[in-house]
Amino acid sequence: MILRQSTVKKFSIIVFIFLFSAGSGIFDQAQSKTYKLRFQMAWHTQHPQYKAYKEFTRMVKEATDGQLKFIVFPASQLIGRNEALDGLKNGTIDMLASCGAYYHGMVPEGDVDWLPYVSLNQRENFWELMNCREGGEKGELHDIIYDSYLKKANSVWLTNVICGSSGIIGRGENRYDTIESLKNIKLRAAGGVSTRVAKAWGACPVTMATGEIYPALQRGTVDALLFYAYGLKDYKFFEVAKTFTRPPVFTWADDLWINKNSMEKLPKDLQTALIETAHKWGKWASCEYWLAYEAENEKWCLEKGVTFVDLDQENIEKSKEMMEEVWEWYASESDGCRRMVEIIREQKKNWEKK
Repeated sequence: MILRQSTVKKFSIIVFIFLFSAGSGIFDQAQSKTYKLRFQMAWHTQHPQYKAYKEFTRMVKEATDGQLKFIVFPASQLIGRNEALDGLKNGTIDMLASCGAYYHGMVPEGDVDWLPYVSLNQRENFWELMNCREGGEKGELHDIIYDSYLKKANSVWLTNVICGSSGIIGRGENRYDTIESLKNIKLRAAGGVSTRVAKAWGACPVTMATGEIYPALQRGTVDALLFYAYGLKDYKFFEVAKTFTRPPVFTWADDLWINKNSMEKLPKDLQTALIETAHKWGKWASCEYWLAYEAENEKWCLEKGVTFVDLDQENIEKSKEMMEEVWEWYASESDGCRRMVEIIREQKKNWEKK
């Protein structure tokens, strides 16, 4: 009997230890719970911006000890590019990387970074202005963008990336070294701001999908493109287009958002880690990654026989004057757009004094 009682006691102790250990395991698992976000990108896997996002996901993994994970859908796999912000708003996806310019009709305040010459020679200053989270006067421009996306798209705007330079790619050996030389040419423009830029120059804008550009250059359907310099290499335009005119009239920009409800489901520490990592990554991608990528791209293009044509200062100033109508159009889109134009114009005066 005594032996039996002793055995029962030992068994009870073993069970207690097992349950305690198991309980501790569940607690540890809860502490290291992982969260997965459905993350759609507009960019295909060979796109230079997709490569930048690989660094972003690495940084988030490091900052969250692997607790925050992404299920990535490149090249708009889940939702069409033009409907993706609606999909984010409705929670079909949790995160989105795409261009605010695609959604100008929904959130016109979101593509202020596409305005002509807005970041010319001021890439870092302009990124800092857009991403200043201090509130008050310093953070007013950021807050207009942030609040607009929150209100109109149920989304938290995390950051933007100032990406590739958009200049004039000339068909064949055609050189466009004056603003006058652009008058009446058939200029491929993607719509939105770029089409308005083409019209302001007096060119005849032609809209077509990216996949249609190469044969259009071959056939002479267009004389030139308002396009990114990396298109010469990545889309092989260098084979049929041998000039690129600078400075870039605008620099295309990418944006990063998370659905508001998806953000609120994350623990506070992961929310903070995501916000801070996105901010750090956005500046790196804007001010280091893309500058290095474009320098590498230019070197490659020169080796392939592409000529880089520079407008002189007189023509640059003439072009800027022509672009005033584009700025005025943008300012008329909403009260927020008008206020942002005022802020940027004032800031540009300050930057130019330094």
